[in-house]
Parts: sequence; C-alpha cells; structure tokens
Amino acid sequence: MLEVKALENTKKNVKDFVYFAKEVYRDYPLWVPPIYSEQIKFIHEGPFLEIGEVQLFMAYRDGKPVARVTAHRSFKHNEHYNVNQGFFGFFEAFNDKEAVQALFEEASKWLKERGCDSMMGPFNFAIYDEIGVLIDAFDKPPVILCIYNPPYYKDLLEEIGFEKEIDWFAFYRPDTVPMDPRMLKVRDRILRKPGVKIRTANMKKWKEETSLVRHIFEEAWAENWGNVPFTDEQWNTLVNELKLIVKPELALIVEVFNEPVGFIISIPDANQALKKANGKLLPFGWLKILLEMRKIKTVRTIIMGILKEHRGRGYDLALVAETIERGTAMGYTGSDCSLIVENNHRMIDALKIMGAHKYKTWRIFKKKI
Repeated sequence: MLEVKALENTKKNVKDFVYFAKEVYRDYPLWVPPIYSEQIKFIHEGPFLEIGEVQLFMAYRDGKPVARVTAHRSFKHNEHYNVNQGFFGFFEAFNDKEAVQALFEEASKWLKERGCDSMMGPFNFAIYDEIGVLIDAFDKPPVILCIYNPPYYKDLLEEIGFEKEIDWFAFYRPDTVPMDPRMLKVRDRILRKPGVKIRTANMKKWKEETSLVRHIFEEAWAENWGNVPFTDEQWNTLVNELKLIVKPELALIVEVFNEPVGFIISIPDANQALKKANGKLLPFGWLKILLEMRKIKTVRTIIMGILKEHRGRGYDLALVAETIERGTAMGYTGSDCSLIVENNHRMIDALKIMGAHKYKTWRIFKKKI
C-alpha cells in the first residue's frame, strides 16, 4: 500500500526525514552523509524559516519510507522577483515512479493552495544553499556543499512532467596544468600600481572581514540567475560555516588604497574528511574529521566577486593567479570551481583560459502545477 504523509515540523519528524537518505545511498559508496545533527537543525529551525514557509512530505510503501521532499515558498524570492514561485528541495527517493508521482502531487497541492502556479527545484532551501540534480559524473566523489544523487533522479523527475529550467556547472583545474605566465604578469603588474595589494583574511576578525566583502558579493552576484540577497542570518550562517574550514592563505581580498574591491575564497574539500565521520560528530566523528583534514589535497573555489566599477582591470585574474600559486605551494593538487550557471559565459571562458575543464552538471527543473 502506498501512502503520502505531510509531516509536522517536529524534531522527531525531521530526524526521520533526514535519516531516510541513509537507506537510499546504502549502495552508493561515493555519497558523503551530511552531519545529521546539523541538517536536522537547518531544516527544523534554520534561517530559511525567517523568510519562507516549509512543508515536509514522505511517501511510504507498506509502512516503509520510499521517498521524501520539501515543498516551500520563499517570501523573499517572491518579493524580489514579484512572483509567487513554489519550490521543492531535499528530494531523495528509491527508483519508484509511482511513489515519487504521489509525493509530488501532494507537494504540488500544498503549493497550489498558496497561489503558486509552478514548482521549481531542487533548492535546499535557497539559491545559495545546495541546489540542483546531478545529471552526470556519477563516478566522481561530491565536493563540499555540492549535491550527489543516484543517476535515476533526472529520469524520475522528467517522467512525472518536470523540464529543464537551467544548468549549473563545476570546473576542475588540476595542478598538472601549468599556469599561463600571462596571469602572473597581470598580477605582478597590478600589484605594482599605487595603493593596490592582495592580503589574506584576518581570521581573528572574521566577522568584520566578511562584513567588508558582503556588499562586494551582493553587487557582483546581483545579475546572476536566481540571485536573492542574503538576510543577515543567512549570511552569518554561511560565513560561520566557512570559518570552520577556511585556510586564511586562500581567503584573499584585493584592496585599492585600503578599500576592498574584490575577494576570492577557496576551501579544502572537507567532504573527504566528513566521509570518515559517517554523519556523526560524537563520540569520535569530530576527531576523525580533524585527522583527515590534514590529508586533503583538493580545494573548492566557492565564492568570488569584484565591484562593478573595478572590473576589467585584471583584479579577478590577479586573485586567481595568487590563489593557484599559494594553493600549489601548500600542496594542493587540484581545484574544483563551482557552481557556475550556464549563462555566465564570461566566467566560463575565463575558467577555460585558466586551464579548467567542465566536469559536472547540476540541473534545476520546473513544472507547472
């Protein structure tokens, strides 16, 4: 018997919802479990609940869970774009079309009751959280803060009427690719200009440092597909998470006469360490993470921005050249650059010039309801 239930947002229900993923990925050795306690907290009482509403759904076959999803609305997104868009997220399922169809019918009904005419996702929960369905590169391990899923998710969603909305890419640059000498020349030329310098972030003043660059990020990403400005709580949640794993040598700010005009942050791919913890910090998960972090040889370049009036002057190339040079000196052997939306041709072309190649794709789907 197949049954779909709308779950009340209690800690117990959210825990059941989160832990269901363990069953789906039992035979997927590359999957990296989230830190379950952190994901439960994020869904149950995270920053999204300030700006949206969420309903959890689970599908059960003969009393056993077989699929899950959230239906949610972002008041901030809808206000920003003057729409009433519905979203879905945290989608996980066995390869069971009937169950997934029933699950999304209930989720769609909930959104339709709130005036939405379409459902888009996955977003867990917002544009700068984990997004998309991985549609290729299933033989590659997931990097930190990027989704990994079974290959059949794309087909399941298409079979129940979802269509592509937009794709996001990851690029990879191995250290075996020599850096174009012109990039170093650009960096050196820029750093000889009066008042221009590249400095590392001061970890003792992390809150102040991240406040300095927030307006750069918001301006630089304002025209990106789906952009919605952070709330204070969303921003603080993000930067506090980054602080736990960031290397100051790879958190760089370019200044002109002591005014920040651009920045770039690369972080070690902590997924390699998180895998050892198997989703738990206690009793010894945290120790396994700390020990494994020392062995990580890959970084993810996660965020970068240049103020509009300072673009076209080579500051972005200087930051990238400095990051590559420092990362190589620190023993890192490659960098994942993600996520890059498919219509950001300027960034895609720049990554190719830097010797990076596209190696993963995530898809956002949409369906009228």
